[in-house]
Amino acid sequence: MQADSKPQLLSILTKVTIIGNANGEWQVPTDGATFIFNGTKSPNQPNSKNSALINISNGPFAGSNCPFVVSGPFAKNELESLTLQLIEVAESLEKQLHCWPSTGLVTTVLMARLAAQLDVKRMSLLPSLKRDLTMASDAHLPCIVHNWLGERRIALDLEANLNWPELYLDPPSSDTGIDPHTTSNTADLLPHCPFESLAKLRQQTLDKTASPQEMLAILIYLATSPIESWLQHSSQQKLLASEQIFFNQTPDKNSGFWYLNNNHASQYLDGIRYRLAYCQQMSPAKQNRF
Repeated sequence: MQADSKPQLLSILTKVTIIGNANGEWQVPTDGATFIFNGTKSPNQPNSKNSALINISNGPFAGSNCPFVVSGPFAKNELESLTLQLIEVAESLEKQLHCWPSTGLVTTVLMARLAAQLDVKRMSLLPSLKRDLTMASDAHLPCIVHNWLGERRIALDLEANLNWPELYLDPPSSDTGIDPHTTSNTADLLPHCPFESLAKLRQQTLDKTASPQEMLAILIYLATSPIESWLQHSSQQKLLASEQIFFNQTPDKNSGFWYLNNNHASQYLDGIRYRLAYCQQMSPAKQNRF
């Protein structure tokens, strides 16, 4: 096929669909542009000539030194232009997140600028940090390298004709499945403000002034604490500080916060992050726009 017979990228960006890599069925829309990541497989193929499937792979995943490798039914110069725009957005987001952003967020931020209509599916920007109890201590979850709470902060502030149901969370359930007696003694010793307990956990981890058992008790308490307490004490400053203790951009070079690589402790991280993410969502403070 000659380059001039290929569809023009900008001409189909009036409608864009972004498909994340979370679980769930999906179909390729019959019109507009559809973005997938790292070769996500679809059970259904496009049925219309007006539909364009664009794959964006992480450079390391694709064996490239370039941060992104873009493929799709477009002219080479258009794919190169899209790649450069993705890199520009990623480098700007990196400054706000203090780590490299996920490809999903980068694509969404760019398409929020370019697309007239944007649908995001199978992507909540809150993948689980819960490790399998049999994982080796030197193994890490791939998702641990991104600042997901920071990514949600940026995503929640996007202004566009955006349809993204999975971004918005329901209030945390009060039924955690954890025995309340496990944390009753700990709760009496911790500050009433869960953000202070979170700060205490961070400092104890850095200073190594408490035993893993003591710090585990704090994690369990925070994962089961009522959302009302979080909302009462929430502020933008506290939420921003909390972002930095739930990721490790270079797990191959340093271990980071101990609970990220501890099979038992990691079971409670999702409960804490969910509460923080819900506070972000309910915050009256308007976040800085990208």
